[in-house]
Amino acid sequence: METGSPTQVQRQPRGVFYIIMILMWEYFSYYGMRGLLVLYLTQKLLFSDEHAYALYGGYTSLVYVTPIIGGILADRYLGYRWAVILGAALMVIGHITLGIDGHQTLYIALAFIICGYGLFKTNISVLLGELYQRNDSRRDSGFAILYVGGNVGAFIAPLACAYVAQRWGWHYGFSLAGIGMALGLMIFLSGRRHFINKGVAKWQPLQQHGLISAKSLGPIVAGVIVSVALFAVILYQEWTIWCLTLIGLAGVILITRLFLRCDAKDRRSLISILLFMVFGVIFWAFDQQGGSSISLFIERNVDRHIFGGMIPAAAFQSINPFAILVGGALVVGLWRLLARLGLTPSALFKLTLGMAILTLGFFIIALGAQLATVNGQSSMLWVIAGLSLVGFAELFIDPVAMAEITRLNPAGSVGFLAGVYMLVTGSFANYIAAKVAGLTSVQSVGGQVHSLVHAAEHYYNVFDKIAYVALIGVLVLIIVAMIERYIHRRRHVI
Repeated sequence: METGSPTQVQRQPRGVFYIIMILMWEYFSYYGMRGLLVLYLTQKLLFSDEHAYALYGGYTSLVYVTPIIGGILADRYLGYRWAVILGAALMVIGHITLGIDGHQTLYIALAFIICGYGLFKTNISVLLGELYQRNDSRRDSGFAILYVGGNVGAFIAPLACAYVAQRWGWHYGFSLAGIGMALGLMIFLSGRRHFINKGVAKWQPLQQHGLISAKSLGPIVAGVIVSVALFAVILYQEWTIWCLTLIGLAGVILITRLFLRCDAKDRRSLISILLFMVFGVIFWAFDQQGGSSISLFIERNVDRHIFGGMIPAAAFQSINPFAILVGGALVVGLWRLLARLGLTPSALFKLTLGMAILTLGFFIIALGAQLATVNGQSSMLWVIAGLSLVGFAELFIDPVAMAEITRLNPAGSVGFLAGVYMLVTGSFANYIAAKVAGLTSVQSVGGQVHSLVHAAEHYYNVFDKIAYVALIGVLVLIIVAMIERYIHRRRHVI
């Protein structure tokens, strides 16, 4: 059988490079801005902690809602390629607008990013998939490279944007995030010849020969203006909860209908998936403290001095993606080793392990906060260790949950359930995360608190409670595993 040389077998389609580059810079822009946002709101715009957390939670919730709409628009009208281009352009506008100081442009800027993220996020993965034939063996490695590339951008962004913001000002930090996205877009456009006849809308394209037709520009521009205005109003009026409530009710109705249509076997599968959804929400509500309450804790109560200088608080956002990059290689190697030994762990075991690692991470962060209650500050080593464990724990949650959903496939509804999982662990978890972060709120002026010790006590109380709630989750999962094993044995005896 002729297979060609190893180099030919492993070589990826040329378009992969351009997709990875634009995704890497998208991660750079998103995580660079994310690392600065709460600090900017409290220190520059003088928001209270609670107000800053609410806006941050509303923003991060909505960016997980819009990809559903963006996917539909790409399927029916824009095509994946133009959805990616338009989404990237909107994010560039949003980040640059965010670089303009003042309350007046804040909500418009965030709305541009939300709309752009919705068009970009899912469609870039679909576009990558279209570069491969259905049974192409290179597909999995291509998506793995995409994941690594994204996390490289997420690792670099907080370091670079935080340094620029500290050295030259907030608007320069946000603008750097926008410049990164613009650079990614330019690289992607330079490789457009590799996407001929790829990512084209299949149903009702607004395109002629792969280009947006002139008569389509009006509806597209009008749609962008209306969408940006709508999301700006939702953020300003803090109506996010009403949007999530409507979406949640629709999801409950659809899942209930699916459950009633299932046979006994599929119902057991659906219950298993719902378990992942529930604990996924808990996990991410705690994990997302890294961009809000933990960020302000680091700013106020962590000694960041080193070698005569000071590390910007936002730079600590790089710990999470670094832990994923390093830990990802270790976890993949571990799963392969266990598979060869015939000891492949169950999905429930992996979920329990992820929650246990999260628990340990928050106990360490809480310990750092407790030590800060003595004189107002504690060593950065505690938060570095804790955040590293929290980032490492992510490897046992989403990848495992998505694999389980696609494996169980109840009633052929894998796409719907995958979408619901991403929605609840994204939008709903981020909204809950904002409420949890709000419990750490302390009185401040320009981001500065009256008493560092008092602030540390607030952070310790909340982080400690998070650790214990996560521990209870671990115990519940252990009990579920014991019940599952008991039922399995009973079934075999009968």
